[in-house]
Amino acid sequence: MKPIIGIISCGYTGSHQYVPASYLCAVESCGGIPVILPITSDEEFYSSYTQICHGFLFCGGDDINPLLFGEESRTDKGSYDTRTDIFHLSFMKYILNSRLPVLAICRGMQVLNVALGGTIYQDISLRPSPSLNHMQTSKNRSDTCHRITVSPGSMLYPFLQDSVLVNSFHHQSIHVLGQGLKISAIASDGIIEAIETTDHTYTCGVQWHPECMLDSSPDMKYIFNSFINSSKNSKNLHYIFSDNQTY
Repeated sequence: MKPIIGIISCGYTGSHQYVPASYLCAVESCGGIPVILPITSDEEFYSSYTQICHGFLFCGGDDINPLLFGEESRTDKGSYDTRTDIFHLSFMKYILNSRLPVLAICRGMQVLNVALGGTIYQDISLRPSPSLNHMQTSKNRSDTCHRITVSPGSMLYPFLQDSVLVNSFHHQSIHVLGQGLKISAIASDGIIEAIETTDHTYTCGVQWHPECMLDSSPDMKYIFNSFINSSKNSKNLHYIFSDNQTY
């Protein structure tokens, strides 16, 4: 049976919620059944979401309201929607508590970090050291922008090896790493490009957009393949752990 992958709504555009088709296609092409999960203010929905789905994909999108990680706004770049942020952070914590697999991409990786008590550079220009251009201007989102170095022993290392070229569409980056996370990859300027949890469950965040690179970079398929394969047996793992474990 193919695992059901809950793809979390990215946010709102007008009166509509949205998820780019590239995420749906990536999950489907790598053996999962994509199901879009809408933003809700009713936390009673959370248990139904986790009963239905075997794994969860948090996608890219807007910035996170800096008040939600203890800061006031320091830049006029980007935009945020607090109702989306509150849901994403709350539901991320719920999923982490359930110990079901999570793949978090771009904004999703930053949501993962903030949910575990970390912080974000509101703009890369606020870093104390020089930075690469992480908001590429190429016509195709599959084009690569810079190289990352992958940490030996990380969950990404078996298929990405020491380094790989990635695309890049973000103006923010991780500042303080969240509790229970470790760095899986960095760019040459030191910006964190991938993170994972230290508790041996499948929780992986990447700053680039592998869903846009499946055809141009076969290595990126392994990211989705490993996530979806982990999701196949996730319900067995889910019931091993007690419901009262919290992050």
